[in-house]
Amino acid sequence: MKMKKVMALLMVAVLSVGLLAGCGTGDTTDPTPTPADTGADGSTAEKYYIAASHGYGAVQHWQIKTIGMQDAADALGVEFVYQYADGNLQQEVADIENFVEMGVDYIIVGPCNSEGIVPTIEEAQSKGVAIGTCDIGIEGADVASFVSSDNYQIGQIAAEYIGEQLGGSGQIAILTWPAASATADREQGFKDKLAESYPDIEIVAEQDCNADRSTSLNAAESIIGANPDVQFIWGANAEMALGAYAATQSTNRTDIKVVAVDTDGEVMDAISSGSNLVATVSQDPYTMGYQAMENAVKYLNGEEVEDIAIPCELVTADNCADIIARDEAYLSQG
Repeated sequence: MKMKKVMALLMVAVLSVGLLAGCGTGDTTDPTPTPADTGADGSTAEKYYIAASHGYGAVQHWQIKTIGMQDAADALGVEFVYQYADGNLQQEVADIENFVEMGVDYIIVGPCNSEGIVPTIEEAQSKGVAIGTCDIGIEGADVASFVSSDNYQIGQIAAEYIGEQLGGSGQIAILTWPAASATADREQGFKDKLAESYPDIEIVAEQDCNADRSTSLNAAESIIGANPDVQFIWGANAEMALGAYAATQSTNRTDIKVVAVDTDGEVMDAISSGSNLVATVSQDPYTMGYQAMENAVKYLNGEEVEDIAIPCELVTADNCADIIARDEAYLSQG
């Protein structure tokens, strides 16, 4: 076991050199393995090696989440590395396999495909690597911990806002990503809220856009052309909403309002400027990442671990300045 830990640390250090030129990694400046390290609370424990596999790209939401993980790792005396797969399942599979070969103790996974990643997760677990999830769940595999926003609530918040703005009736379209559990849960919460509270609002079009902006742009342009009376488009994440927003510009239909999820810079700029991208639902990715790392260490210490669902809030022009300031403060720590 000790030799495995020594080799793991050496491999972490080698990986870090490559990653620093690309996506990034945690602090691996001290290459000397030690049998015990002192945590922020003064306690000593075995040093853990924890990796994060982000199935999505290095957009602001995921960057802030990684900063939260890194801050928690620093506070807990954990060696931390990470990779972004940019929505490519094969890349995420390769990233996780590499982490397993490195000998990490635990991998925090945010899958780009909640079902497609299952064989890779099960293979990692069979080799003694613990798996937790953050932001997006895994369908069909047991994991040590799941920390996320309340994604069902996100959908409900968005639907409630649109329902109020339309006065209870009208035509809308939605852009979704059913392969990821988070956006699937958002979609379910959205539809359930409409059915419960706003049954006269009609979803005239629903398109799987795989969380991709260019796909969403093309889909939204087609939806607008086929449904000239559509009044709102909801994108279940930032990239899909930004694609829909671009489509309203390219078709000269800025009378159609767009609602997003997440507080990436472009979304917040559009809201604060008074554009037709009028609202979003804010997550707290820093807290999500921090608590995912805390849960990983608790699990490795043999402590009881509970899944965590972090509440979210609606963001409009009225409160976007506060959320921008919060996210800028997070990013300044990176």
